[in-house]
Amino acid sequence: MPSEAGPSRRTVLTAIGVASLAGTLAGAVAAPAAAATPVALPTPSAHWTFDEGSGTTAADTSGNAHTATLQGAAGWGTGKVGAHSLNLAAGGNATTAAPVVDTSAAFSVSAWVNLAQLGGYQTAVSIDGKVVSAFYLGLRDDTGTFAFARLASDATQGAAVAAAASAPAVGTWTHLVGVYDPSAGVTRLYVNGVLEGETAYAAGWAGTGATAIGRALYGGGQVDQFHGQIDDVQLFPTALTSDQVATLAGVPVDSTTPLLSVDVSTPAHAVSPILPGLMFEDINHSGEGGIYAELVQNRSMMASDTAPVHWSAVGGSTLSLDTSTPLNEALNRSLKVALPSGTGAGSRAGVSNDGFWGIPVRPRTTYTARLFAKASRRLGPLTVSIESADGGTVYASARVSFVGTTFPDRPYELTLRTGAGAPVTGNAVLTVTTSDPKAAGETLWLQHVSLFPPTHKNRPNGLRVDLMDKLIALKPKFLRFPGGNFLEGNTIATRFNWKNTIGPVWERPGHMDDAWGYWSTDGLGLLEYLEWVEDMKAQPVLAVFAGYTLRGDHVTGDALQPFVQDALDEIEYVTGPVTSTWGAKRAADGHPKPFPLEFVEIGNEDWFDGSGSYDARFTAFYDAIKAKYPHLKLIATTTVTSRTPDLIDEHYYLAPSAAQAATHKYDNRDRSSTKVFVGEWAAQEGRPTPDLNAALGDASWLAGLIRNSDQVLMECYAPLFSNVNNNVWATNLIAYDNLTSYVSPSYWAQQMLTSKLGELVLPATARALPSLATVVTRTGKHVYLAAVNYGTAKLAVPIELRGLARGVKKSATATVLTGPSGTATNTLTEPMTLVPRTTGVTGAGGTFTTTLPPLSVTVLELTLT
Repeated sequence: MPSEAGPSRRTVLTAIGVASLAGTLAGAVAAPAAAATPVALPTPSAHWTFDEGSGTTAADTSGNAHTATLQGAAGWGTGKVGAHSLNLAAGGNATTAAPVVDTSAAFSVSAWVNLAQLGGYQTAVSIDGKVVSAFYLGLRDDTGTFAFARLASDATQGAAVAAAASAPAVGTWTHLVGVYDPSAGVTRLYVNGVLEGETAYAAGWAGTGATAIGRALYGGGQVDQFHGQIDDVQLFPTALTSDQVATLAGVPVDSTTPLLSVDVSTPAHAVSPILPGLMFEDINHSGEGGIYAELVQNRSMMASDTAPVHWSAVGGSTLSLDTSTPLNEALNRSLKVALPSGTGAGSRAGVSNDGFWGIPVRPRTTYTARLFAKASRRLGPLTVSIESADGGTVYASARVSFVGTTFPDRPYELTLRTGAGAPVTGNAVLTVTTSDPKAAGETLWLQHVSLFPPTHKNRPNGLRVDLMDKLIALKPKFLRFPGGNFLEGNTIATRFNWKNTIGPVWERPGHMDDAWGYWSTDGLGLLEYLEWVEDMKAQPVLAVFAGYTLRGDHVTGDALQPFVQDALDEIEYVTGPVTSTWGAKRAADGHPKPFPLEFVEIGNEDWFDGSGSYDARFTAFYDAIKAKYPHLKLIATTTVTSRTPDLIDEHYYLAPSAAQAATHKYDNRDRSSTKVFVGEWAAQEGRPTPDLNAALGDASWLAGLIRNSDQVLMECYAPLFSNVNNNVWATNLIAYDNLTSYVSPSYWAQQMLTSKLGELVLPATARALPSLATVVTRTGKHVYLAAVNYGTAKLAVPIELRGLARGVKKSATATVLTGPSGTATNTLTEPMTLVPRTTGVTGAGGTFTTTLPPLSVTVLELTLT
């Protein structure tokens, strides 16, 4: 997880408007209309045919005298329309000194393009602003497709991207048209006459600089070099209609009408069996005060060097940290409680802890308290209570009969149970007090004061039940842990040092989670992570520290070897037999059986390492791990050249419409290249959890990952959790306070797509359905058609199922997630505002039309006969 939000270079910030629930299946699609006669085109403001074939200028054949001058290595090539084209294979561009259309008003731009290479940003046509282009027509790196993009205003980073629904190809002439239609408030992209992209855009502004063919302006510099040939560029001072675009592209209008065509007989490939998973790091109090069920904050007295934070005096006691009275080497200080002379005779004294924004209380609930205590003289009893913040009401209480003058070898353990009349409240405190008259003027020392509610599977150092239930419902195939920035730390000293996270919890020193600003007891340690995975019936993706920290510290050469050995030892702790050194330690910790392990990730987001050391660091880990564990699959976190990783981890944090536009990012990926693990991704809108806009972006993006799961073998959203009281990272999948939790619309969208998922991906082609993202899968006779309509109007989708052996049952099932607006969301107080609804529908067949509600995620379950 980046320490700051890391959207792609041109983040999309498109708002989506109001919608209403609608849509059922309709009957057979009508026969196509006869081909329409080509329609008249408006007069262009500029038109370059590039038929000169020599020289350094290209004439404007519109008659408006916008002569374009060839720059740099620009030359001439064989044309698509006419004899010649502009050849930019070696670089360069062609420009005219003025904007040829007013981009604050309606306009259209068209060009034939022929790519010599894929990848990167390659702009075919643009008009310069002061700092950025007024528009970009060409190839985008973030979506991996052709697109027509506009920034909100000059130098603004956010953009609206109308991206293609088809993959680009090299060596092929493709006709592109970008349209800005302010009356409709949209930009549109047409590819070969077909409407493929549309997105909301109402903030038109005027480019004032050169009209450029073959490059763009960004950050004040000329960028986005086009590689290949460009021909017949035209700009119009109007918004072309679909029929006009078809005429301009030279295709029949009836070939540009909407259709979703699915081949049910010839699968593209299998769905990756390990695709959906979870990523966890302790951010937003995800662990401490989150899924780790401990209720006492700063139980170990180690969170501050100067004060016993989260502890308060009761009955006139005086509190301080005592480094001369440690519990052990790990917890090398204790809480010193100087009891007042008035202790006893009906008065009590001691301490209270405020927990994580309060201690939660429920009726008929059993809590387990553990603590180490000693005193300057034998005294007792010591009372441990859960009570109201004002001390007026005790909800549950238990006693230690006496404490001696030394800490015991193991903590005192108590059971506290609330009665039937206890309230549901999150505002209680935990107190440790005495009323023994012999305690007057004496000193009490406390360490590792712990309180656990009931935990998942009743594990004694376990996890919060409601949060685990929500994760298990997602049926994840893996858990990637421990992060994220939490793995690296700001410094080597504050990394996740796994050897400090095993053994008895009162022998773990903890460390500062300085990436996110609070103390980690490391009670949620390596074994607890592994048991968490085990309880979900998933597999671990173990991330190991690789010698790089968030502040840029990096270790190489011989100094790296201890960290390599740490990784080998960690793998042995996870997988080794009880006869091995670290396998024996795992057995002593209570889990003799080795855990299965297939994937190890070397570091985290090492593209931030400006030193360029990752290639050598990865090599050191790769060689050592493969030598001892050749079966393990190793994941690199950025590109390496010295070794070939089994997977490469890619992270994407995008605005909702950027995620929608990027649904085709992997469609045209080199199928022979290294497989991908998308280890962090999210459409970022909504706080502390995504709104519906973000859910639609997430569903569109996930549809693309599923569709390309022969390349993207694994994926996991991030971050997973946020405590509503510590929402540092804005947008997270699940949120909670100390009593309740809820799931976001994005949670439901992901649950829909990954639970209603076949074993095989079917080829599906969407035509002239610009606000649609789809993926279709099949298992046996069951076909799952997932469709995301991120438009603000209901969408009629004609569907044809090709390759049917027989037919399709008329009855089907539709599961739909939608809401009244793009900003609608779920909250702690209204957790069920947006939830999926499943209904039966009729009218399915080999050809049929389904109407998708606006702003919706739909999964149709069809049955073949």
